[in-house]
Amino acid sequence: MAKVELLAPAGNYESFLGAVHAGADAVYLGGDKFGARAFADNFSEEQLCKAIRYAHLFGRKVYLTLNTLIKEKEFGELYDYIKPYYEAGLDGIIVQDMGVFSFVRRRFPNLPLHVSTQMTVTGIHAARLLKKEGAVRIVPARELSLEEIKEIKEDTGLEMETFIHGAMCYCYSGQCLFSSILGGRSGNRGKCAQPCRLPYEILDNGKPVTGNVSSYPLSLKDMCTIEHIPDLIEAGIDSFKIEGRMKKPEYAAGVTAIYRKYIDLYYKKGRAGFKVTKEDMKMLEALYIRSEIQDGYYYRHNGKEMITHGAPGYSGSDDKLLLMIRSRYLEKEWKLPVKMQSYFYKGQEAVLTLSCKDVYVTVKGQVVQQAMKQPVTEQNIKDGLGALGETFFEVKEIEVDAQEDIFYPLKAIKDLRREAVFKLQKALEESNLPGFEPQEITETKEMNEAKEMHKSKEQNKPSFPTNNMEKKKGLRVLITQMEQVQGLLECDVFPDRVYLDGDICKDAQEWKLLWDKIKESCKEIFIVLPYIIRKRDKDYLQAISGALKMADGCMVRNMEGYGFLQEINYGKPVCADAGFYQWNKESRDFWLGKMDGFCIPYELSGREQECLTDEGDWEQVVYGRLPMMVTANCVAKTSKGCLGKSSFSFSLKDRYQTEFPVYTNCKHCYNVIYNSVPLSLHDKVSKDFTKQTMFRLDFTTEKPKQVKEILQYFDGLSEAWGDKKVLISRPYDQFTTGHEKKGAS
Repeated sequence: MAKVELLAPAGNYESFLGAVHAGADAVYLGGDKFGARAFADNFSEEQLCKAIRYAHLFGRKVYLTLNTLIKEKEFGELYDYIKPYYEAGLDGIIVQDMGVFSFVRRRFPNLPLHVSTQMTVTGIHAARLLKKEGAVRIVPARELSLEEIKEIKEDTGLEMETFIHGAMCYCYSGQCLFSSILGGRSGNRGKCAQPCRLPYEILDNGKPVTGNVSSYPLSLKDMCTIEHIPDLIEAGIDSFKIEGRMKKPEYAAGVTAIYRKYIDLYYKKGRAGFKVTKEDMKMLEALYIRSEIQDGYYYRHNGKEMITHGAPGYSGSDDKLLLMIRSRYLEKEWKLPVKMQSYFYKGQEAVLTLSCKDVYVTVKGQVVQQAMKQPVTEQNIKDGLGALGETFFEVKEIEVDAQEDIFYPLKAIKDLRREAVFKLQKALEESNLPGFEPQEITETKEMNEAKEMHKSKEQNKPSFPTNNMEKKKGLRVLITQMEQVQGLLECDVFPDRVYLDGDICKDAQEWKLLWDKIKESCKEIFIVLPYIIRKRDKDYLQAISGALKMADGCMVRNMEGYGFLQEINYGKPVCADAGFYQWNKESRDFWLGKMDGFCIPYELSGREQECLTDEGDWEQVVYGRLPMMVTANCVAKTSKGCLGKSSFSFSLKDRYQTEFPVYTNCKHCYNVIYNSVPLSLHDKVSKDFTKQTMFRLDFTTEKPKQVKEILQYFDGLSEAWGDKKVLISRPYDQFTTGHEKKGAS
């Protein structure tokens, strides 16, 4: 069994050195663009290439974080950004955006693709799909249990990289819009303002929940799993990931050193000899822990014990400990000892051989001349060859075999040294690498292949109505609660399509009754699969297959749902919700031959949307409460205990007295925290009703009467389009236009 990789964070070059010196097998870091830690120091191009070379000299690896969503206007920078790191021998790239994934696979075919936890991979269906597309490693959702991770590993054979230490997000990574919608700083862009670390009051049916309830119900304790190292290794995890690119170099080095010690202890002495000392636990707790520690989701689905109770600020650190870490791991670069052997004889080319470890290189220089005036001495040669300066080497021994009365320019001696050092460094790097060789595929060839593949898929895809200027625009409606169906039936609006939440009915009989009730009230009925699908949902997916067969199509909210439909050969149209991100043409084109429709993501401005909607069937949510967080932890369980029944009874109140509704989904055991007010793009509907994009109304907390009134209002806007004299009363006062004007930063 291959040894587990210890993967450490680095927010700058000093942190990188500390991680390597403390025993990291690999380091993950970000450049000056496209990383999920935009406020870390990050690396310049020169620093990052230097880090790759340094790591390879000592048999370590470097992974680049390119784990954000990228807008179309930024995509042109991507190739030139990645190219120097690829040529330097980058060992892998961590990706969230499927457009980036597709682009890197095509343009940098030898670069290993790692799927970021931001992709929210929660099971075997998504993992199988990503393996087929070229992924070699998955960083699954942090919420998965050890059992679920083992299943993905055994089923796909993909490398599994999981977090073992550091800060924990409350929301499933990649599913959080809280910071983005409230403050414009998007977690999908690496700029999260951490609203989860603020105080909130939990309300049940509008009344405060009393008792021993945390004032910080969205703030998780930091993760520490050092005592579970044997379990994690034996589960088949390939890489242990330490969180913390925003933290100080002493943190990266100190935490890495302690985990290195206990990983090695397990391999040396096994379970019987594995025991973490109190002193080492205290050291970990003294290195930037937020309030308290817990062991994550490996052994639990959620729980009150995971939540911080005091203000979630970082505890102080031991100054003596920090000084010790700095002196041991951070104060200087390592140097590799080099032996030099040189040969300087008149009438022959100068020869220099360098050796390090078991690697030898030899270079030749100019022909050595007879000295006419001042001859070069043995000491002159030694001084010229030994000046290794800013290189990664130091002289261990220099042998000079030279005749007397010879002339050799000092500059030529330096050139000889530089060439030899360069060759030695390359040889050492190659000795630690598994045959990496950069390769570039021409855009013309690859684009032609992509177009032919797309053309073939288009010919074979299911029949599906596409938008065109002659088609009358219709509204699409999403129903979350059964009672909202009544509002749909009572109004005289005939939707183009109705989306029914997959949890709305209990069994096949209920689905059949519902179908008979609404099939005459709309053109199409689509089933909506859950926000999160996990191993526990296997029976649910089997049970809902009958409803999927009755439906005209299905909407998916994650890659796991799409992978499941592919594997059951679902022959009807499949469309993606807004959280199934399409931020650029590359991503859209990747899914065009696979999906039959898309929803515009919530974080793009109106102008940024236009580059996407010229191809494919698109819709946009123009009314509805935006899902700010999808979480494994549960505010009901945290405050009162498990409900056992899905409910909209809970909400969160912030320090400004703003309330955020919470849907506690007990069927799949997750929460959805919605925005305090609905998104409403009524102005866009009234102005742009002739455009290709369809408009969608999402009903979540609304009562039947509100459903009816809002449907009639938006239908009225469509009928009144172009007639400025018609005034329609809006049935709600407060709303937000989201990112429609500016887009997420």
